[in-house]
Amino acid sequence: MFTRRDGALYLEGVRLSDLLTAGIPTPFYLYSLGQLRQNYRAYEDAVAGLPATVAFAIKSNHNPTLLSALREMGAGATVVSRHEVEHAIRLGFDPGKMLLHGNGKTRADLHAALSAGTLISADSEFDLVHIEEAARDQKTTAPVLLRVNPDIDPQVHPYISTGLLDSKFGMPGPVIDGLRLRGTLRTLRHVVVRGLHCHLGSTLRRVQPVADAMRVLLPLVERLRADGHPIDTVDLGGGLDIDYNRRGETLAGPVELVAAVRPDLLAARLRLWLEPGRSLSGNAGALIGRVIGVKHNGRRGFVIVDASMAQLIRPSLYNAYHHIELLEEAATGPPLRCDVVGPICESADFLGKDRDLPLPAEGDGVIVYDAGAYGFVMASRYNLNLLPAEYVVDGAAVRLSRRAETYEDFARTFVDREARSAAVIDREAPSAAVIKGRTGP
Repeated sequence: MFTRRDGALYLEGVRLSDLLTAGIPTPFYLYSLGQLRQNYRAYEDAVAGLPATVAFAIKSNHNPTLLSALREMGAGATVVSRHEVEHAIRLGFDPGKMLLHGNGKTRADLHAALSAGTLISADSEFDLVHIEEAARDQKTTAPVLLRVNPDIDPQVHPYISTGLLDSKFGMPGPVIDGLRLRGTLRTLRHVVVRGLHCHLGSTLRRVQPVADAMRVLLPLVERLRADGHPIDTVDLGGGLDIDYNRRGETLAGPVELVAAVRPDLLAARLRLWLEPGRSLSGNAGALIGRVIGVKHNGRRGFVIVDASMAQLIRPSLYNAYHHIELLEEAATGPPLRCDVVGPICESADFLGKDRDLPLPAEGDGVIVYDAGAYGFVMASRYNLNLLPAEYVVDGAAVRLSRRAETYEDFARTFVDREARSAAVIDREAPSAAVIKGRTGP
């Protein structure tokens, strides 16, 4: 959806430099509804002929306009906290197409999911116990998927690898068999085991690891069914990568992912759940900033911009690559080899290293591509850079979806009260135990 015409960058029908000329303060996030819809249709086409739920991972992008567009197209929602549950419900997602997962769900998370009526992924034996207790308290029954750790290497960055035994997520198959053989699963009165859940990690470039994981899950499905559990669902997670380099790389997509497991799903009569995030919203978004200035230290050039690790931490955190360009590129002079850095007081504050850019002038617009997933949601207020605005493009229309945070917004949370006063306890905390230092389950 990004195109260049006579050196100017457009998103759908909008010339992006016009936004800066109109006085929109930078940095800000910008999203394409057209790209998002195209990405979702690719998943719809891939799962055609299967009972399936495509549940967007809200942790990757919680912009309300994007989420509403996905919900209108039929998407479900994958959530990982009580506030994500509330957000999804407020935006109209069907609780029957929602899944709560996480390796350390609190009582408050579980009560929110149970009140809404969502599916819940059980990450451990203690998590199962907590789900049972929460469902008992609410006098209800929790539909549960057991999260399996298959000990499969997805060959991704270790920070986003979740399917190896040294990961904190899920239970190895022998642990689940232990729950079966000891009778633990049969003693649960407020939990119904409906299926299995397995998420290997993020930025998957091929589908073979997912197919391998499916081979681990199927024998467990049959053993659980033999024990009398009504297993009808397998959640294979998400995690497909996108072409961050923008070099036309051939990466596995939804069609390849679903084709790799379709025969097994049909043979085992299983409903497929997928929970894509990055592959739906990643290339639908970008971070826009302005050049503050250009400098050289020794032989190294720096283009200093007003966007930073406070808005987009992925390059600093994962050494992640995001393609960077100027909004308006004149074809004059040799390119400048430079690091594109922000104004944060950290040497780790960079958006891109060793890039070739046309020599920019102060005030020129800069775009950091493919920032629609794990961008705004991971932004911080470091150096009191307040949270940026988010805009959405739909054809030739541009709408403000979330305004920039102001200092007054930030200061509104300031208090100075006795901590033992009931008035100061977070009204959304699970219990008064928080003032004793106990915030977990």
